[in-house]
Amino acid sequence: MIEPAKTNATAQTDAKHRSRSVGRKFKFVIVAAVLLCALWAGGWFWANRIATERIAAMKADFIAEGGVIGCTADQLGGFPFKFSIDCTPASLELPARGFSASVGALEAIALIYNPGHVLASLRGPLELQAQMAQGLGPIDVEANWSSLETSVRVGTSRLKRFSAVADDLTSTISAPADPRIPTAARAKHAELHLLQNDSDATALDLATTVDGFAATIPGAPTLPDLSAKLYAILPGALPELRDRHVDPLPAWLAAGGQVKLGQLSIDIGGFLANASGDLTVARDGVISGRVAIRVDQLEKLPDLAETIHPGSRNRVAQILGPLSAFLKPVQVDGKTWRETTLTIKNGRVSAGFIPLGRLPPLKLGNAAGIAGS
Repeated sequence: MIEPAKTNATAQTDAKHRSRSVGRKFKFVIVAAVLLCALWAGGWFWANRIATERIAAMKADFIAEGGVIGCTADQLGGFPFKFSIDCTPASLELPARGFSASVGALEAIALIYNPGHVLASLRGPLELQAQMAQGLGPIDVEANWSSLETSVRVGTSRLKRFSAVADDLTSTISAPADPRIPTAARAKHAELHLLQNDSDATALDLATTVDGFAATIPGAPTLPDLSAKLYAILPGALPELRDRHVDPLPAWLAAGGQVKLGQLSIDIGGFLANASGDLTVARDGVISGRVAIRVDQLEKLPDLAETIHPGSRNRVAQILGPLSAFLKPVQVDGKTWRETTLTIKNGRVSAGFIPLGRLPPLKLGNAAGIAGS
């Protein structure tokens, strides 16, 4: 027979052993957590120092070229999970090139576990002054927005992705030497995405969207608001990063200036158009290729053409008659469109044997000369 006193003593001893075991485990967890926090903090401050040194080196190179950087933040913050810099306001100047830009505030963030991905938020207003190419004189831009955010991802040797999204964008523009440039522009929403192509590391995917866009051009009539979407692939337009700079235009022209147009959709004044096809841009900016185009509300085109170019309504209406013979009805997403293929040869556009006009060459500046060298 077991005595009750011994049973109680044994139970108390077992309880003490369990309590000590739990206490040791708890102390181990605390010590491990403290060590992990210390290692994390040490790693953050080490990475912060490396990043700060690189930023300082880039800033020194920029200043050595005559540039001026204005930013109230001297060090990176964001401990413990990110690196951040907050400049209020922020400015950048290259006096020798006649360039300057400033914004109300700039905040950039990089997560510590993914420093190659940088998020940035800009607060207006933007003030920009620059010299246009080909001696066209200065251009001044003032802009503001309700939201403007950007995202950049960089791989080991190439840009992975750049995105910019803006809402309620408004701007005023002054370029006295070139009256073709709008004096004001606005957009309800706008997006720009540049991505590395999944199957070709040297190809650039371009995707952009704009809603509620309107521009004011001196001497030109006021056009209806425009909405548009574009997706295209530019083979060869994503060169390797060299000295932290990317200059895709010369590389793209040297690779043949190809444009694989996946989609271009436009909605202006009720007239709808969608285009897709393959194009090439020569070093002199002249466009060639074949494009499949779908249209809807074609009857609105003459009035729209008259708004853009007074006196053109009758000519456009005359072209629409024979052009309709080349337009076949197609059903897309439950909607009936009219479709045909346009041929572009050295800038001249035609549908079958019907000439439709000429596309002006793109202005490529010095890129053509660089690509050809």
